Amino acid sequence: MAQFAKTAVVAAIVLLGGLVLGLPSDSSAVASAKVEALAKEGQAIRGVPRITIDELKVLMEQKAVVVLDVREPGSFAKGRIPGAINIDYTEILARGAHFAGEKRTIVAYCACTNEMTAARAAVDLAAKGVPGAKALKGGWDEWVSRGEPIEK
Repeated sequence: MAQFAKTAVVAAIVLLGGLVLGLPSDSSAVASAKVEALAKEGQAIRGVPRITIDELKVLMEQKAVVVLDVREPGSFAKGRIPGAINIDYTEILARGAHFAGEKRTIVAYCACTNEMTAARAAVDLAAKGVPGAKALKGGWDEWVSRGEPIEK
């Protein structure tokens, strides 16, 4: 979220700077479009449904979930939620189509505040035609702090 805020501020400065300096309005229009796109992206990320650890455990028992670890491979190798598969969040757009037609619920998790990376992965999956992915509330950090099982 911090990156979104920084980018929005930079775009707003570019927009205002262009107006003050008398640059062609198309530069301001481009900056304005970028600000609008970032705002929509932020809304989409905040709108991703979150699922609790207890809800995830029920889905895991029912074998009705794909657990997607979107952390970097090095973090994944050190420990993960049992049965999780790893796709670094930077690769979701490139590899997201792999989940097309998946009937099970997809739950992504990360190790960041407010599940932002997991939510970003859910938005990217939707962009690849895989709607309905959720983010794990509290993510990896809460899983570990609760003493839930870890696979290495």
